[in-house]
Amino acid sequence: MTSRINYGSTVLALLLIAGWVSPSVQAAEDDQAAMKSDKTGTNPINFTHDTRVYNEFSWLNTAGDGDQNVSTFEFRTPFAGGKWQFRLRARGMDIGADTNNDGVDELNDSGFGDLDFRFLTVPKVDMAKKMAFAVGFETFLDTASENALGTGTTSFGPQAFLVFFTPFGIKGSLFAPAYQHKFSVDEAAGRSEISQGLIDLFFLKQSKDKLRWALIDPQIILDYETNTEYMLLDIELGTMLDPYLNTKGHSAYIRPALGVGQYRPVDYAIEVGYKVIW
Repeated sequence: MTSRINYGSTVLALLLIAGWVSPSVQAAEDDQAAMKSDKTGTNPINFTHDTRVYNEFSWLNTAGDGDQNVSTFEFRTPFAGGKWQFRLRARGMDIGADTNNDGVDELNDSGFGDLDFRFLTVPKVDMAKKMAFAVGFETFLDTASENALGTGTTSFGPQAFLVFFTPFGIKGSLFAPAYQHKFSVDEAAGRSEISQGLIDLFFLKQSKDKLRWALIDPQIILDYETNTEYMLLDIELGTMLDPYLNTKGHSAYIRPALGVGQYRPVDYAIEVGYKVIW
């Protein structure tokens, strides 16, 4: 319980420290236009039509050797006059893990993973104060073709997050602290209930020409069902490909990750992705 209170205090402190800048109305309009023209796909409240394909390879935290490969197709589109965004993710998975260090992979499966979709809206955007507020609702479906490739549950995940533009006076940056509560509403026979809190502390810095970016994304997972917690720390480096391919809205990135804590599911991971935004 103490660790959870500390995590909550950290989030509150970061929100207070971030502060809000009050530029002129013209500057706010310029910022709004710049946000809409951004084709990197890194701003969580800039609703664009986009398709993404990415692959993550993870070294699992198991008694013996274990690894997992996840290939994801993601589609996002705005609707209702751009006031809402729909996101869909579908996964192909392969896992091999020696769970008791006997030299044999007790888990060795490949196939389809769980599918999820989300609806997101932004009820408040105040570019004069350099902030926005977004809420969403995500649904996770039990679609995995093998038990080891999914949770065996249908779950919901309401979420809310703030976006602070130019936090700490750093131009070309944004900070987006978020919280999502994920809970299962239907479990397959023999599968555990899910009750988790997910704290996401996303910080992005873009280059002046908006062709390259770097971000750091600590994600703290609080498992209320098992009374455990762990953290995943992601770092992403990305670049627009348009200057090299003579295209519009194409980009690629690499995203290494580190698992922290006794109950982490992965030790290390590396993700590479390709995005097309129009």
